[in-house]
Amino acid sequence: MTDNTIKFRLTVNFLGCWFVSAGQEKGAYTDELILRDADGFPFVPGKTLKGVFREAFRVAGNSKWFDKFNSEGLDIAVFRDRLIQTIFGHDGKKEGFSQDELHAEGLIHFTNAALPAAVKESIGEKKEYLFTTVQSTAIDNESGTALNQSLRTIEAAVPMHLLAEITLDPPFANTGESEDGLKLTAKDLSEIAALFPAVSALITEIGGKRRRGFGRCMWDLGDSK
Repeated sequence: MTDNTIKFRLTVNFLGCWFVSAGQEKGAYTDELILRDADGFPFVPGKTLKGVFREAFRVAGNSKWFDKFNSEGLDIAVFRDRLIQTIFGHDGKKEGFSQDELHAEGLIHFTNAALPAAVKESIGEKKEYLFTTVQSTAIDNESGTALNQSLRTIEAAVPMHLLAEITLDPPFANTGESEDGLKLTAKDLSEIAALFPAVSALITEIGGKRRRGFGRCMWDLGDSK
């Protein structure tokens, strides 16, 4: 981290129940548990935040939000792809390139989105009130009745505000040294960072079971530094 590092304080405001799977079940209680931290509180992993912002960034890029930064005159589709790779890193491996050349992590970093420590302390042992269970069943299209043995129960979290931090590091070495890099200046990065609050408005939901209405949210980003 340097004096040119840009930081945002990110607040995720959930408008309804939300769910990030822990990949576990709990017998008769639920078929799928929500992800909890070491203290038993729900949270959203940083990699999940990075994924939804990456997709929102792609949508914004396709709407020409960042085209003015194409100082090298690249094909516009190539530029948009490389810009995402430079900032967010590659979402996979590419044969023939080292991890450093791929900028695997990119310039941007997200912490987990979690309840503030003071809120956790005030809740204490009453944390179970942060959770609920939601049931669903499959319907037979012909009869309109529930299919036999199709009832499923998942554990979800109630609406709440979670805090995270976004960090954008200066480009340094990854400014075009590999074939996938871009020559971003610190000024470019600062101007791109200024658009992040608008990019966040493109994200209306996060987590699992979104087709069932889970994870509706709004975002607040503090001023960049």
